[in-house]
Amino acid sequence: MEVDKNERNILEKAISEWEQAGKLTPEQAANLKHTLEPKHNDRQQIAQYFFFIALFCTLLAFGAIFLNEKLLEKIKLYFSWNDLAIAAITAVLSVLWFWYVGKKRKRLSPVTYEIYMVLGGLSVLTSLIYCCKQAGSTTTYTPFLLLSLFILGLLSTVLHSKALWIGAIAAGIGWFGEFSLYHNTDNLFMGMNYPLRYTTLGLVLLAFAFLQAQVKPLVFTHRITYVTGLALTFCGLWGISIFGNYNTLVGWQQVRQIHVLAYSIVFAAASVISFLLGIKYKDEAARDFGVLFLLINLYTRYFEYFWDSMNKGIFFLILAVTFGLVGRWLERNNRKRKGNALPLQKT
Repeated sequence: MEVDKNERNILEKAISEWEQAGKLTPEQAANLKHTLEPKHNDRQQIAQYFFFIALFCTLLAFGAIFLNEKLLEKIKLYFSWNDLAIAAITAVLSVLWFWYVGKKRKRLSPVTYEIYMVLGGLSVLTSLIYCCKQAGSTTTYTPFLLLSLFILGLLSTVLHSKALWIGAIAAGIGWFGEFSLYHNTDNLFMGMNYPLRYTTLGLVLLAFAFLQAQVKPLVFTHRITYVTGLALTFCGLWGISIFGNYNTLVGWQQVRQIHVLAYSIVFAAASVISFLLGIKYKDEAARDFGVLFLLINLYTRYFEYFWDSMNKGIFFLILAVTFGLVGRWLERNNRKRKGNALPLQKT
């Protein structure tokens, strides 16, 4: 909830009094205070823009410095450092940075805090890169990504940072891709090609998100995991509806598209189920993903089966009628719910 400075002081005082009176637990009071956000004026908005520009420039500087091996070699030779020394220095800098930001957290807006967390996360990743180089792990990124997953996830939980959690999920997705590539056989990992692998990973993330919602220290990042799981699942299903589970492009090109029609039906069913569940439980993410990928499925099937044979106008007319009927059905159900929700009048 966005409030100005005076409203924030009044609400924080009221929450503190309720906590002292025993009406709120310390955890509930802390959560309520955390939901109070300062109202953004023009100057604050402009300041945030400059913070984002500074973050973008920092990312570019990070890439230019730490991905340029010639520059790194010059720095290492000049100071006579090895990889372990750079890892130790950046690790110490990371600890000092997180400690400093933690002390100033109450005076920082949520956006500024997350930007500072990103900068600290970059320092942590730098330390991990040089630890892996010192250990001789240069042929694969698997150890680095796995360590990044656990360390960023732990830091996110301790420091209450959504940005670090996003980094942890990205590292986990990258690790799974690298691990499955390194251990695949004939371009298949456990009998799965890439679209099917990431569909499975999306389902695992969705299952973890539901478990995460029951763990108090992880509740604040539950939605990020849930939306990521939905996105991976539906993108994977879309890929399967096109390529099936074939392990090579040549093998896929030799079969007719009708052979992967069953995957398209599963994709459509998943979209419809997500859409209906989203409406039933008022879950905007499930509803929107369901509609979006149902449309993507229909357009994809049209280009696969009807682009050359069916008139384009007829196809889009069918789509218009179909979605018009769905919209009408939803409107009727909404009216019925509103009618049922009306209070009974006394006679």
